[in-house]
Amino acid sequence: MRRLAPLVLLPAVILAGCQTPAAANGPSRLAGQRLDAAVALYGPWSEEIQLEGQPAYIWRRTMVRNGSPEVCELKVELGFRDTIRATSMRGVTEACRLFATHTQSVDK
Repeated sequence: MRRLAPLVLLPAVILAGCQTPAAANGPSRLAGQRLDAAVALYGPWSEEIQLEGQPAYIWRRTMVRNGSPEVCELKVELGFRDTIRATSMRGVTEACRLFATHTQSVDK
């Protein structure tokens, strides 16, 4: 069991690397839209959670660099009438760019 401890802590350490404000990226444009807009861009979500009684959805992107996984999470919070109230990204900047790149390719 002690051998698993570093593996369990690895995602937390990786995610602590940075927090990327969604305002500088494509996901912020989802505010006011329905959840379907995020699903159309990013596919099925990785996790559904409740925040203050409201649903929130998390998408994860992972990339490997120098043999180490780098992770980014996009969180979409729903509000009134199930529209997207807020988005935020947290993780390694290079992995977070995977969300922005996808948004740019869809916009073209």
